[in-house]
Amino acid sequence: MQGTVLEVQRGADGGSARLQDGSGAFTVLGVEQVPQGRPCLSAGKYVMVMGVVRSCSPEPILRAIKMTDLSENPVHKSMWNLEVEDLHRVIP
Repeated sequence: MQGTVLEVQRGADGGSARLQDGSGAFTVLGVEQVPQGRPCLSAGKYVMVMGVVRSCSPEPILRAIKMTDLSENPVHKSMWNLEVEDLHRVIP
């Protein structure tokens, strides 16, 4: 998943972050325990999160395995909605 960091909560269970993409908000758990996670943890950064889906309803919750800051290249953000649309076409 990709999105803009809205807020970060440090502490319990490795911290968590709220992110927003074009379709809505989602929560990422364990953000302080992943390689490259800490530099990504500030509001306004655009990041990619790879992880395990813990829940889908009422909104996605992921346990982070990897985080990468994509803020330097605006193409990543503009392409994300197209990637999601393409995935919806492939997966019924």
